[in-house]
Amino acid sequence: MTECVIFGGLLLDKYFEVDELPERGQDGFISREFECVGGCSVNMAVTFNNLGGNAHVVSYIGKDSVGQAILTYMKEHGLSTRYVGEKEGTTGYCLVFLEPDGERTFLTKTGMELGFSRDILSDGLRDIRYAAVTGYFLLNDQAEEIVQVLEEFQQTGGYILFDPSPLVEYIDKELLERLIRISSLLTPNTSEMECIRPWLSAEQVVILKRGQRGGTVYQPSGTFDYLPCKVEAVDTTGAGDSFAAGVLFGIAEGRTLQEAVRLGSETSAITVAINGPHGFWKLEDFYRKR
Repeated sequence: MTECVIFGGLLLDKYFEVDELPERGQDGFISREFECVGGCSVNMAVTFNNLGGNAHVVSYIGKDSVGQAILTYMKEHGLSTRYVGEKEGTTGYCLVFLEPDGERTFLTKTGMELGFSRDILSDGLRDIRYAAVTGYFLLNDQAEEIVQVLEEFQQTGGYILFDPSPLVEYIDKELLERLIRISSLLTPNTSEMECIRPWLSAEQVVILKRGQRGGTVYQPSGTFDYLPCKVEAVDTTGAGDSFAAGVLFGIAEGRTLQEAVRLGSETSAITVAINGPHGFWKLEDFYRKR
């Protein structure tokens, strides 16, 4: 079975559906609300597993009711908890404001999920050759140790996908440069691209995401564009996570880069067409409906 490790925090997503976000200082109404386990890491892990792989999330959770709910959810859905640790404290949450066209706005209260220690990697990532890293995970006091672990992983032949995240500009610049230099594949959107561009090299693969317009893939042998799979957008939360996981799974399975990117577009489309940041599905069902 194809395995990977995903460095990224686990938290709770609290959804609020609104007709539109009010202007600053104004008021509005919430039409519906619900909660679900979230965080880029679990979104990636679910997609990777849906494709037939086994993803291991690296994250602490608090010893509170939210943390226990996350742990129960992962076990019930067959998600690995090998590198999920518990610490005294609260688990973080994210307020997600979802508009009718699928666009969303976030506000996050961080918790134990932004902590890190080598102790959580109980077996030292034994036999795992592929890793994904979310930019959000480097916004903590242990970011130096995280990058050290990833440098060691890369030096022993590990393949790293780095998804920068919208808050990439707040990552320590030295650590960001070090992580970019050891990453084989990066998946920024247009605004994130400007933050990481100074440290990119011609040997890396960079997938520049442009949302509904698809994107461009830059590789040592040249560039190519890709188109998105057209679906009716319900909720765009987790689309980028699902795309990254689909691409990483394709690479890990030995597919060509074009095939891996196509797979990422398909998994992203499935995620956009459902409510919530991830769902449990089979790729064959997606093909059958098209």
